[in-house]
Amino acid sequence: MYVHHITIRAIARATESEDRVKTALSLFIPDNEIEFIKSEGHFGNPITIIRSCIKGRKCRKFIDFLKTSLPVKEIELLKNQINEKVDEQCTLHIRFDKQAAYGGIVHLATTSDTISARIKLKAYPAKREMAIKVAETLF
Repeated sequence: MYVHHITIRAIARATESEDRVKTALSLFIPDNEIEFIKSEGHFGNPITIIRSCIKGRKCRKFIDFLKTSLPVKEIELLKNQINEKVDEQCTLHIRFDKQAAYGGIVHLATTSDTISARIKLKAYPAKREMAIKVAETLF
C-alpha cells in the first residue's frame, strides 16, 4: 500500500449535534477510534473537532471504500484534480460532503460543510511529483 496513514476529521459547530457529525464521520471509519477535541472557532465560538487516524491495513479498506462508494463521475473528477490536491508534504487532501455522509452517501464536497481526509502518501523520494504519481495509482 502506498499510504502511511489517513487522518479524517470534521468540525461540529455550536449549532450542530456532535452525534450527527460523528455518525457522518463513522461512514468512512466504522470500526476506528474517534477523538473529540473541544476548541473555539475564528470568532471565539465553541466547536468540536471530531477526528480519527487510520493506519496499517485499514488504509487499503478506506481507499477501496472510496473507489466503490464514490460515483464514477466524482472518481474521474478526483483523478483530474490530483495535481491540485497533493501538497509539498506528499499529502493528498480530499473533502467530502458532510450532510450526504450523514445520510450514508459518499460525495465530494461542493460546499464548506465538509469531512476532510488527509492521506499521507509513501513517495520515494518524498517529493510532490512522486506523490502525485502515487496518488494517481490509488484511483
